[in-house]
Amino acid sequence: MTTTTGTTEHPDVSEISDLTEGLLSPARSAEVREHLDGCALCADVHESLEEIRGLLASLPGPPRMPADVAARVDAALAAEALLNATTDVSRETSRAAEASSSSAADIDSQEPEREPRPIPAAVTPGATAPGATADDAPRADRPAGRPRAATGPGRTRRLRRRRGAILGAVFGTAAIGVSVLLFQTASSIVSTDYKADAGASQADGGGDVFSGTGIQDKVHSLLASAPATGVPHIAEGGSEGGNSTKGTTPASPKALAQLPPCVQQGTGRTDTPLAAERGTYNGAEAFLVVLSDPVDGSVVRAYVIDASCVDATPPVKGELLLTKTYPRH
Repeated sequence: MTTTTGTTEHPDVSEISDLTEGLLSPARSAEVREHLDGCALCADVHESLEEIRGLLASLPGPPRMPADVAARVDAALAAEALLNATTDVSRETSRAAEASSSSAADIDSQEPEREPRPIPAAVTPGATAPGATADDAPRADRPAGRPRAATGPGRTRRLRRRRGAILGAVFGTAAIGVSVLLFQTASSIVSTDYKADAGASQADGGGDVFSGTGIQDKVHSLLASAPATGVPHIAEGGSEGGNSTKGTTPASPKALAQLPPCVQQGTGRTDTPLAAERGTYNGAEAFLVVLSDPVDGSVVRAYVIDASCVDATPPVKGELLLTKTYPRH
């Protein structure tokens, strides 16, 4: 703010501060000083600024950094500079080594493969074979007829080819062994499946035996000996021994109790069986129960139930071992 002496306007505090610091021009300094002589308010501001300046000048300066701290800072800066210099040198060395390797590889790839030198014929030590040079002559410490060992890039490439051939033979042998093993495993699986299918086919074709007789023949035998009164024919034993009721008088209604309830439960049906017999199936005691087919009256259904449920405590449902459908006649 610009002011003139004799006016009611006052200079800014910044101008009074600049006057204290000696930053105003001589003409402006004279004007401001003349105003301070006639203005008690601005003179008071100037006096306060002078007092503040004196107080600031009397303050102590900043303390020096401790010697140990300064030493640590200097050591850290020196280590950082050394690390940066080492890293730059390592990079330059790596680049130079890579460039040298690339140049050597290019030269090696451009060099033609040398043909192996012919093997000289066996000669007497100290003598030179016809047409051979002095370099081909065998040395005193080498047996006669032994050529000098080949060296150089050609030998290295031949060794690599031999190593590749050996590795190829090893891997080929391993592949053949794995193929043979897989073939044997597949053959074993096929053989096992074939035997299982053959066993299933034999069972489906009537191969199951109950008390020494095929189940289909046993069913027809039981139906033939069953009475025409509708009372089931329940026999104990079979063709292997045991007491059979074939050819005897028809069973009375009291004879229905001879079929254990657990066997009836094993069939999963509640209708009265046409015939039943206790015997053996696959070496175990079992019941053969014959019932009418619920859908087709021209066929019957045979059930083979495990007989171990008869003596089980507590009572359990008989285990169904086999069920098949056969013609009634």
